[in-house]
Amino acid sequence: MNLKIFDSKCVQITTASGEVYEGIVSYCSEEYVFHEYGCHQEALYLTPILFYKDDILDVVSLEEVNGPFGHYSEKYGLLEKKCLEWGTDMMEEVFDSEDDIQILRMLICINDNFKSLTDRAVPGMAPWRSGSGISQSEDAENETGPVYLGELENMLNTLVKYSSNSEVVNEAKTMLERLFTA
Repeated sequence: MNLKIFDSKCVQITTASGEVYEGIVSYCSEEYVFHEYGCHQEALYLTPILFYKDDILDVVSLEEVNGPFGHYSEKYGLLEKKCLEWGTDMMEEVFDSEDDIQILRMLICINDNFKSLTDRAVPGMAPWRSGSGISQSEDAENETGPVYLGELENMLNTLVKYSSNSEVVNEAKTMLERLFTA
């Protein structure tokens, strides 16, 4: 499988375990992956997940697909659901991606799953931001990550302030309003 042809394309990745992810990927050469991650494999990076070639069962370009959700099969997918499950850090990676479509998909996922998000939310910022509490790497080992309300509020305010996409700004404003009335 030639992963390089998928660089900067919207794709559907099926993993060896049968999970299906959709989004715009970046190709990572074997040299880059070895330097950054210590693994001798090519990979595709779909923010925030790195898919090693051996873990990919199939990759299909979605560039020619044009349905009700653009190139995507649904309004959001497994990637966004996993980021929500993994907590604030993974959501932050999506929001920092500058991919307006991925950001919108993440915001819609948060909106649709708002109750479960707020049920496990904790006030304030992540402990490692202030140098106290568990380290980021220890927290990353947990299957379900915490949602820090202060972190989420900062991320949403950043989107409102700096995004040039009016849909992103409106969704982020709506989410901020929901957070303060919840």
